[in-house]
Amino acid sequence: MGAEALAGLKEARALQALNLNLRDNAVGAEGAQALAALRDAPSLRTLTLKLRGNGVGTLGASALAALKDAPSLQVLTLDLWGNAMGASGMQSLAGLKTASALQTLTLDLHVNAVGARGARALAELREAPALHTLTLNLWDNAVGASGTQSLAGLKDAPALHTLTLELMRNVVGASGAQALAALYAAPSLWTVTIDLRGNVGAAGIQARAQGRPSLKDGPSTGTGV
Repeated sequence: MGAEALAGLKEARALQALNLNLRDNAVGAEGAQALAALRDAPSLRTLTLKLRGNGVGTLGASALAALKDAPSLQVLTLDLWGNAMGASGMQSLAGLKTASALQTLTLDLHVNAVGARGARALAELREAPALHTLTLNLWDNAVGASGTQSLAGLKDAPALHTLTLELMRNVVGASGAQALAALYAAPSLWTVTIDLRGNVGAAGIQARAQGRPSLKDGPSTGTGV
């Protein structure tokens, strides 16, 4: 069954939760555009699309961003690992910030050439009015110190209380780690989890926010109170 046929699930008026695993199926941009029609499912509250390794690309990312218009969608998970979306794709996905009902968002963007520009775009998700839980997997995306500093701006998200940043192998460096340490001082964030494996080194391990746990060269969890 093709992505176009699966998009027909939007007609299921009672459908509240949908999990589609389409990994490695050559869905492409056209298939992603078809799946974006699920935004018209009137009762859909929870949606998981696993599209790893599907050649979604920039056009597909732009199409999927239309899920922001889903009237009842509260929980969205997009597994887009290895889809060559680049910074332009991230700019499109940042459009999810206008999703009025969205409370929980998980974006797996592992190996997508996000770069500093893409990270800066994703930081705009802080503007999402109802978003309280955000997970960004940016493993192997050359985000760098500059992009990491942009992501630290998520501390200003008005409703966000749980944040997970997976930044393995992104050349974050000491300055990027210092910027991330500021997240622990954000009064609205209850839980912050940051994975910096393969990034920080000895200098970055010493980076700390005043009165908060230090960042470590590995998973780190703190609680903002």
